[in-house]
Formats: sequence, structure tokens, C-alpha cells
Amino acid sequence: MTDLEQQLREDLAASHHVVYHYGWDDLLATHLSVRIPQSNAVLITPHNVPFEEVSAENLVKVDLNGRVLSQNSYTVMPQAFNIHAEIYKASSSIHSAMHTHSTYGVAVSSLKSGLLFCNQQALRFYNDVAYHDYNGLALANEGHEIVQSLQDKKVMILRNHGLLTTGKTIYEALYLLYYLEKVCELQIKLQSVNDSLIELDESVCLKTKAQFERILTPEKEFAVLKRRVQYLSQNK
Repeated sequence: MTDLEQQLREDLAASHHVVYHYGWDDLLATHLSVRIPQSNAVLITPHNVPFEEVSAENLVKVDLNGRVLSQNSYTVMPQAFNIHAEIYKASSSIHSAMHTHSTYGVAVSSLKSGLLFCNQQALRFYNDVAYHDYNGLALANEGHEIVQSLQDKKVMILRNHGLLTTGKTIYEALYLLYYLEKVCELQIKLQSVNDSLIELDESVCLKTKAQFERILTPEKEFAVLKRRVQYLSQNK
């Protein structure tokens, strides 16, 4: 195993712990992955393992044809593999994907309005959110349809279902997931108040989105999140 793969394993395991810490997991139903550079393989959530128990050792290594390459005894959820494999096959620039069924994410996914750009945090995602209509449990080849809906966006709201983020790195995918989850929570709480939301002018939305792009440092946010879950684990 290369040093790079080992680092990716540690970072992906930490990402699972972050998702667990914030309560974005859904027992065994959600999944995260990262592509191993210069290979046809990815690391992905082990099937039937809760997020708090995911480790660098029990992650599943699988090629994009579905052949398990891991030397451990763990397997990958077929539906999860289908979605992630199709995403990686469709774009060589995507190196990580994360899918959740969080409470606030599912709530926003069930609203006709979708994500509202009514606050500064939401503007990180302005003009960068794709939508995919619900068509039942993803038991067949829904990955292909999801890729068609995603197109060139980094973030997707799967209607009546949940959230999906992708990134050029695992750092970017988790950065986007963190803020998307926060924005969904904020939106639902705002909509529970008996008052009208302040609408932002499109020019302000575009300006703020561009400002966020210029100061984007997902590796720094990732490091903070990783240290946070490590600290909490060591100080139970």
C-alpha cells in the first residue's frame, strides 16, 4: 500500500466520523468514497458498518468494474457502488463523493422550493446545485441517471431523498457537505418562523459566490473537522 492510499484511508475514515458526530448518518444507508489517484480503484464505506466504527482498515477498496480489491472481509453496498462508480466514470476531475440522508437535508429535498439563497452561507452554492427527481429506492442502475442530473455541478439535492456532494479532493467534498448540511438546517429553522425571508438581489448572490470561490480553503476546514473528531474521541 502506498503512503498516499494510507493517507486517503485515514482521511475517509475521519470523514465518516465527522458525519457521525454531526448526526448526518442514517445507520447503514449512506456512504462516502474517495478515488485512489492513478488507478481504477476507489475506497468506499464498508457495508453494514456504522459510521462511528469505520476505520482506515475496514474501508473497502473496489475497482470501477465492481471487483473488490480489499484484503479484509468487508463488502460494499451494491446501490452505493453503483452511484459512486458512475460518478467517477463520468468525470475524471471528481475524486470524492458523499451522500447523506440527514434530517434537514431530507427536509429541504422534500420542499418544492428546494434550497433557498436567502443568507450568506447559502450563497456558497449559488448556481451550483443540481436536482434529481425521486423514483423509488435506488436498487437498480440509478447512478447513470444521477450523473445525467448532476452534469457539471458539485452539489446535488436528490428530491425526497437526501444530499450528494462531490469534489476534486476529499477535502472539498466534505467542505461542501458540511456547509450544505448547515445551510439546510438554517433554512428549515428560518421557515419555521412566522415571517417573510429577505430576498437577495441576483447581483449580490453572484458577487458573494465569486468571493467564496476566491477564499476557498477546503483543506483547512477538513483539518479542523478531523482534529475535532480526534479530540472528542480522545476526551470521552
